[in-house]
Amino acid sequence: MAGHTATELQFANVAPPEDPPASGQPPADHASEDLQTGTEHAANGHEGKAGLPQLDTTTFAGQIFWLLISFAILYFVISRIAAPKISGVISARAGRIKGDIDEAAAAKRASEAAIAAYEKALADARTRALKLGDEIRKDVQADADKKNAVAAQQLAADALKAEKRIADMRTAAMARIGDVARETAGEIVSKLTGEAANISELDAAVRGALKRA
Repeated sequence: MAGHTATELQFANVAPPEDPPASGQPPADHASEDLQTGTEHAANGHEGKAGLPQLDTTTFAGQIFWLLISFAILYFVISRIAAPKISGVISARAGRIKGDIDEAAAAKRASEAAIAAYEKALADARTRALKLGDEIRKDVQADADKKNAVAAQQLAADALKAEKRIADMRTAAMARIGDVARETAGEIVSKLTGEAANISELDAAVRGALKRA
């Protein structure tokens, strides 16, 4: 609208002069009318420029067209350039996160396996230690029993020997006592009676006394 007004104003300024006025009217009146008309057109042009261009209903079709074009271009840029890059970044980050999670899970499984192996090795070592200790205890007990048996046999043999020696000593002592008793009894009888005692009677008396003892 402003362009049309300026064109009309230009045409008004350069329009060729009309037929000379009728007699009795000065040419200055036509100039004043033309000036007034141009002023009105300029005023109308300024009034048209007062509003926002995007609110002009006559340009809605063009605005919608360019809006669709801009939206299509934006959609193309986003779908073909930005979206793949964003998707690639998200996929890479998801891959790294998944890799970290898998590594953490693998490390956890490895640590659990190591702990299980350690516990199994500890249990096996404890079992072997108990078994070895039991075997050592049995060996020591068997050796001790064997030595005790040998010692018991030796003690029994020593006891038999001691008993035999004691018996021999007792027999010798008893025989010696008999001789001493016979000699003593003979001397007593000789001193009491003044005669020698009968040897057979003394032996019988001594043997009877020893048997009673």
